[in-house]
Amino acid sequence: MNYSKAIFLVSDDVRAVEATYERDQVEKPAPRTVFKTLNPKIKAGDYVVVPTSTRHLMTVCQVVAVDVEIEFENGPDLDWIIGTVDRADFETIKRQEADAITKIKSAEKRRKREELRQALLDDVGEEEIKALPIYSDKGK
Repeated sequence: MNYSKAIFLVSDDVRAVEATYERDQVEKPAPRTVFKTLNPKIKAGDYVVVPTSTRHLMTVCQVVAVDVEIEFENGPDLDWIIGTVDRADFETIKRQEADAITKIKSAEKRRKREELRQALLDDVGEEEIKALPIYSDKGK
C-alpha cells in the first residue's frame, strides 16, 4: 500500500485534487498532479499553493479537477495542498490601475493637444489656422 494515500481510508473529508503547474497548450495538455486536501471549498479553476523541491519549497498550481479517484496500491506519493490563493484583491487592484491609466492617457492626450494647438497658434497665428480647409473647432 502507498501509505501517503492511507488517510483516505481514515477520513471521508480528505479529497483528491488534480492540479497542473502549467497551462494547457492547444497541441499538448499540461501534466497533472494529484494532491490531498481537507478544504471542501476548493474547485476547478482555483489556484493552490503546493510543496515543491525548488525556490521556497512551494509553488502555485491551478486546480483542474476535484474529488478524483486514486489508486491505493500504485502511483506516486501524494502531497498536501498548503493553501489556496485568493486573487480577488489582486484582480481589484489591477482593475483600479487600468482605470487610472485610462484617465492618465486621456489627460495626457488633452494636454498634448493643447500644447500643440498653442505652439501652432504661436507659430502661424489663428487666422492662418482657420484658413486651413480641414479646420474645425467644434465650438471651442
